Amino acid sequence: MVVTALCACAMAGTACAWFSTDGDPAAIVIVEVAGLLLVATATTAVVRRELRPLEHAAATADSIAAGDLSHRVTEAATAPATEVGRLAVALNGMLDQIEAALTAREASEDRMRQFVADASHELRTPLQSLRGYAELYQHGALPDTAAVDTAMDRMASEIQRMSRLVESLLMLARFDEEEDEAALEPVDLSRVVAESCLDAAAVEPGRPRSVRVQEGITILGDEAQLRSLVANLLGNIRMHTAPDAPCGIELSATREAVVLRVEDRGPGIPPESQGYVFDRFYRADKGRSRAVGGTGLGLSIVSAVTELHHAQVRLDSVPGRGTLIEIVFPPGGRNGLRSR
Repeated sequence: MVVTALCACAMAGTACAWFSTDGDPAAIVIVEVAGLLLVATATTAVVRRELRPLEHAAATADSIAAGDLSHRVTEAATAPATEVGRLAVALNGMLDQIEAALTAREASEDRMRQFVADASHELRTPLQSLRGYAELYQHGALPDTAAVDTAMDRMASEIQRMSRLVESLLMLARFDEEEDEAALEPVDLSRVVAESCLDAAAVEPGRPRSVRVQEGITILGDEAQLRSLVANLLGNIRMHTAPDAPCGIELSATREAVVLRVEDRGPGIPPESQGYVFDRFYRADKGRSRAVGGTGLGLSIVSAVTELHHAQVRLDSVPGRGTLIEIVFPPGGRNGLRSR
């Protein structure tokens, strides 16, 4: 519009010069040249101003190509209704998505590297024990049948430990890849919790245990995963508290939520460790938990199953007084409460 208006003005000036100078060719040429220079100057200025956001977008793209994903097209806010402005807004949105995707990928790669390093470390100790006993046997350092039997018992124990670790790793790997919710079906959570408590009582018959399970609580979920969740919560008590330390398991439901509470009267968790207990391979008491056969994955499995069922987990622990872990399953939607 600006260029068209300037051209019209130049033509009008030429016509005026024609009439005012009685057709003097020199005057007409001077007016035409002046008009063309004015049109060229104004057109150059307008085009440069309009293309400045594109130049900025190109510079931003060059910076991003060099590896700096924090750059954005800041000129977008100056003319959001124009084609260039809409292009800048779309480019910024695309850059936000690319940066988020790359950040997520880098975080995933970091977790994978740490996971592999931790798994390798955990497998190294039992493998070294197996190698040691095998070398003792090969070199004849086991003098009698009793020594051989002891070595075989220790090797079997280490093999069982590695088996539990590998099974836990495979379970977490399946949870990491789990995206399909079509397999979720009604699960009698009351039965799952009650049977898991019976299993725990068979393993530790002497532990004082309070079980309060509301009957008829059914949620949408995966029964195997929910059994693993409860088993790991109870196994965590067995691993980290004395055999005579009391514990309590409670399952209740309201219109707002289904709540599973598992509490023990053990030594508790230090405050500086409470933010990490759901991380894989983390141990607040590294030496003791490894000595009794813990893998450091129990609460990680609890956290993974909780997330897959769109639930929330809450930890409340006081050193010297015990630990409470509360799982809250939301009602309705993909994970609804069904009363029977």
